[in-house]
Amino acid sequence: MTTATLSPKSAKVKFRLAGDAQPLILLPVRVNGEGPFEFILDTGAGTSLLSSDLAKKLNIKIISTKEGQSAGGKISVSLATVDSLAVGQVKLDDVDVGIVDLDNIAKTISTKIDGDIGYNFLKHFRITIDYHNCEIRFDEPRRIERLGRSAKTEVPMRLASLAKPLLLVQVHANGHGPFQFAIDTGTSTTAIAPELAQQLGLEGSPVGPLTTGGAQVNVTAGTLESFQVGRARIDDLVVVVADFFSMLSQAVGARLDGIVGYNFLRNFRVVIDYPGEKFRLE
Repeated sequence: MTTATLSPKSAKVKFRLAGDAQPLILLPVRVNGEGPFEFILDTGAGTSLLSSDLAKKLNIKIISTKEGQSAGGKISVSLATVDSLAVGQVKLDDVDVGIVDLDNIAKTISTKIDGDIGYNFLKHFRITIDYHNCEIRFDEPRRIERLGRSAKTEVPMRLASLAKPLLLVQVHANGHGPFQFAIDTGTSTTAIAPELAQQLGLEGSPVGPLTTGGAQVNVTAGTLESFQVGRARIDDLVVVVADFFSMLSQAVGARLDGIVGYNFLRNFRVVIDYPGEKFRLE
């Protein structure tokens, strides 16, 4: 059974953004007491991942293999259990992990990637991402928060399903909606489905590949006049139009109109309260 340890009641960890135009959050993570290694913070991933190289280095024993689904298509994932995963003073014991080749993402952001922290780790905490100071905080859900600032917005958040735990929120685009989007810190640019782009009259122009869901996907890009989660609004937001949403919607068992990515989230202090099922922007 996976158990969470947090001492003191909240823990702060510095992160770095890697990838220039397509930045991802990289956290220092210890595996089985060794490290730290650099892991992506990925709210779009269900299971935490180890790179194939790190799994070999730590002699992680593979239990089984299954076929997984990413935005780039089907991938083969080896399954294992590690004795512990720790980020700063946050530690979980007996954590299930997938073992995959992360070289493609590493090449995209021009840095080595050792793994990926996903839902099965994050679900135990309320996490606060401060992009401006490059700091993430983990809180026990029972801890009463006393913050000096008020939230720009707080909206309900739900899981697509336990098997595919994407975080879903309602958004408005160009004054229309609500539409259902996933919150994904592992996606660089906010993405929308072609059907939504057509509905909003958005004309895209071809751009290079986007990093999302553990893969590179070719996309077109355009600009939305406005993009809004609750009362938090950004005007003239660049978005990409990607054709993987019908496949992704089918995989997670919920309709997805888009993904809220880094270029929107970076404008706020982001609070993802997993146990409380709340998403807050400050």
